[in-house]
Amino acid sequence: MEILLYFLLGTFSGILAGLFGIGGGIIIIPTFFYIFSYLQFPDQILSHMVLGSSLGVIVFSSLSSTFSHNFRGAVDWGLIKLVAPSIVIGSALGGITAGALDSDTLQGLVALFLVVASIQLIFEFPPPPQNPRTNLIGPVLAGGGIGWLSGVFGIGGGIFSVPYFYHRGLLMMKAIGTSAACGIPIALAGSLSYMIIGYENMNLPENSIGYVYLPATIIVGLVSSLTAKYGVKIAHRMKQKKLRIGFAFLVMLMALNLLMR
Repeated sequence: MEILLYFLLGTFSGILAGLFGIGGGIIIIPTFFYIFSYLQFPDQILSHMVLGSSLGVIVFSSLSSTFSHNFRGAVDWGLIKLVAPSIVIGSALGGITAGALDSDTLQGLVALFLVVASIQLIFEFPPPPQNPRTNLIGPVLAGGGIGWLSGVFGIGGGIFSVPYFYHRGLLMMKAIGTSAACGIPIALAGSLSYMIIGYENMNLPENSIGYVYLPATIIVGLVSSLTAKYGVKIAHRMKQKKLRIGFAFLVMLMALNLLMR
């Protein structure tokens, strides 16, 4: 049953990663909470294991999604070069920040974030008006902030980076593709941070490196990397409103369930 759930989650999260440029974290995280609770992971490290493993999965899905978007010319590598260094630093610091919080507090913060993210998806609040002109400080600060929030919440950062890149003057499809590329340094730096800060924890389950549970990370990650390209194809062919709203309500239900745990 555990392996089957990993395959289903990998399929669904990969498609979402390609479709919305979000890395899949907002569906991976609540699902990992249920699976890891069923596996009886210790409560005091449950949230950290969920977030670290989520970032590990996003390494795979972001790579696949970025490749597919780049094939269609939908990645602005010049902008990536500007924001990537601060994203890496911010994501690593986000993992350290999360490691300093107790599991219950972290779970509550993640659940509240998922509620806010689902509301944003439902109503699709417009990003700020486009303003392509900016100095170097803007992308550096934005990259650091996006990376830090992503590291804390175990996500690829698309919920923050897509509106930012649109604000920078990119077309929406290119903002999604560039956001997918940002998920690579976010997930790499964040997952490594969770591995390091949890490495000496005595409560770790078997087959873990720090706060990253390898069976879940590898299986879900590999499957999601195979399915992300299909999400990209859908994104370039269809209007996403109904799918986005349905997905948002699903995330809302999962988040409310986490809050009531």
